[in-house]
Order: sequence, then structure tokens, then C-alpha cells
Amino acid sequence: MSMFVNLPPSAGALPEPELTAAEGPLGGPSYSYRGATIDCQKGGNVCALGMPDHPLHGRGFNAISVITSIVDLWLDGQRLPNAMQLVAKGQRRTQ
Repeated sequence: MSMFVNLPPSAGALPEPELTAAEGPLGGPSYSYRGATIDCQKGGNVCALGMPDHPLHGRGFNAISVITSIVDLWLDGQRLPNAMQLVAKGQRRTQ
């Protein structure tokens, strides 16, 4: 089972992330994608989402494709990946 829900087919193809800097604030490439910024470390394998209205703003992920999927889910339906559970800062997670 995938961590991400399947996106419904869209009328048009989604854009590719646009390179905005070869060396951004984290030392690697930076991108713009559907209003979000994606800043990566050297090598581009660890990236952070910059999207102030998104609940995962500022969080790091292991691939740019994970971040673009998260942005798509949010913009196309205010959804988060099924496997992600948010815990507010300062709260303890109970099972």
C-alpha cells in the first residue's frame, strides 16, 4: 500500500518543478512548484517544503517527488498523505 492516496486524473498535466537556484539556502538546488518553494541540500536528496499555508511547511523529506505529491494533494483537495499524522508542537502522541 502506498503512503499517498491516488490523485484523480486532472484535465491537464501538472507542471514540473522549476529550478530557481542551482545553489539555494540549503546548499543544493531550489525549486518553485505550484506556489511552493522546495529547498534541497547538496545532492538534492533531502529537501524542505516552503509553503506557509501548508501544515507541513518547513518539514524535510527525502525526495522532491514526495514534496510535489504533498503539494498536489493539498492544493487539489486540502488533503494530506494517508500515512502522515500530524502532531501539534508540544503535544504528545497517544496510541
